[in-house]
Amino acid sequence: MNILITVKTFAPLKDGVQSVTEYLAEGLLKKGHKVTVVTTRIPGIPDREDYHGLSIIRVPIYTKFALYWGNRKKYQEFILNLAQQHDVMINVATQQALTDYLYPILSKIKCIKILHMHGMYDFHWHLTDLRSLKAFVYKIWRDIRWGMLYYIKPHKFQQYDYVLQLHQFDKAHLFFKKHYGIDGHILENAAGDEFYCPNDHLKDLYAVCVANYQEIKNQEFLLEAFYKSKSSTKMQLILIGSKKTAYYLKLQKKILLLQQKCGTRNIQMLTDVSRQQTVMYVKKASVYLMSSLKEAFSISLIEAMAAGTPFISTDVGVARYLPGGIVCSTQEEMAYWLDVLYNHANIRKSLANAGKNFYRKNLTTDVKVNQLHLLITRKNNIKK
Repeated sequence: MNILITVKTFAPLKDGVQSVTEYLAEGLLKKGHKVTVVTTRIPGIPDREDYHGLSIIRVPIYTKFALYWGNRKKYQEFILNLAQQHDVMINVATQQALTDYLYPILSKIKCIKILHMHGMYDFHWHLTDLRSLKAFVYKIWRDIRWGMLYYIKPHKFQQYDYVLQLHQFDKAHLFFKKHYGIDGHILENAAGDEFYCPNDHLKDLYAVCVANYQEIKNQEFLLEAFYKSKSSTKMQLILIGSKKTAYYLKLQKKILLLQQKCGTRNIQMLTDVSRQQTVMYVKKASVYLMSSLKEAFSISLIEAMAAGTPFISTDVGVARYLPGGIVCSTQEEMAYWLDVLYNHANIRKSLANAGKNFYRKNLTTDVKVNQLHLLITRKNNIKK
């Protein structure tokens, strides 16, 4: 089958959605399908190239500040022509132009149409939305902007043959079911086998967090929780991010203030760490920490589960439904569980085994590729 995928972010850019799209696309390729990926143009990168056997097409369609930029009509005509050459079209994620520009022409596209959701906008208000005038105004703007997307002409989502959702308790799945009557198919995220430890791996007494240095990843929360734990004087904390940012510098200042107040702790903030090294850091850690303000279905937590590293996470996305760790709401709770896991190797092992077993049965990339493959081939046979 010829499969067309549209997605905002793709290699060489990296994020969670890109990672999922890439392993699904490459997995379908290995199944014998021909896969074309349409994504946003990147300066200095060819508009067309072959990438690991995938055909990549980059177009001048952009999403910034919840606004869409680029020639909508030209893009629609381009996809209409391209879709005629494909058996399946997968639009990855809403709230971005590469998907949302296509709603008016979906009825003209005759191949199998799939919307692959990765969560959706949260219309609820949080304390972080009140932290500044800028945050307050931006929240109002996004409420209006995405309210128009999800509440005006909602029948557009019913034009898809399938809507894929991350989890049965994911907010987007529940929203689509309630407001559109769409009971989506569940396609959870996954992690690569490079993190998997078939046997018990020798663990070192350190906690690790792998996340870009950004406000939304909220490593300040994590640092303060670490300092509040009694075990922080005995173990190391390692933060791994892709590069130094303004938030990275903010975190450095936070560490200095905490040291002046509470004393020195063994904390490393790393950047430019190779993929292979990152995998080893996660495998050898005693605890994985995540402090994000927002996640849908964190791949980092799946990687920790695969590695047999118990996690402590803020209560975001579907983290509470994942075996292999603990969710918390406050710094004090994170500090408490860090102390529990530090002092009780048997609890660490129990959580590690639960996460690892669940990963092998449910959250490998092979499992997810097979699920998607069966879905599209079944629908194709029905259409024939």
